[in-house]
Amino acid sequence: MKLLSLVAVVGCLLVPPAEANKSSEDIRCKCICPPYRNISGHIYNQNVSQKDCNCLHVVEPMPVPGHDVEAYCLLCECRYEERSTTTIKVIIVIYLSVVGALLLYMAFLMLVDPLIRKPDAYTEQLHNEEENEDARSM
Repeated sequence: MKLLSLVAVVGCLLVPPAEANKSSEDIRCKCICPPYRNISGHIYNQNVSQKDCNCLHVVEPMPVPGHDVEAYCLLCECRYEERSTTTIKVIIVIYLSVVGALLLYMAFLMLVDPLIRKPDAYTEQLHNEEENEDARSM
């Protein structure tokens, strides 16, 4: 029963949404602009297509006046980044399943441990002898 519910949960997480478009968090253009004159360095992120991944489309508002824009943009490094949230979800489900299985195994061992450990006959015999010696000395 638990296995069936686990399969159902994993199946729901793995089924892609009905939308054909990617989520806005899955793609981005990241521009890293170093300090320029009296302007401090800054990192800009925008959700734009790969062909529009450049300083002119991502850096908004432009921190320099019109005649310095080209020089400022030449210093900026823009990269298009794409990630798969489905893969991330699958890895998280696998990780949580392993941790849950280990916790269940630990609980099982804690319950079974007293049943498995039987008193050793030799140590029990020594314990009884010590009690007898204590009783004789009184």
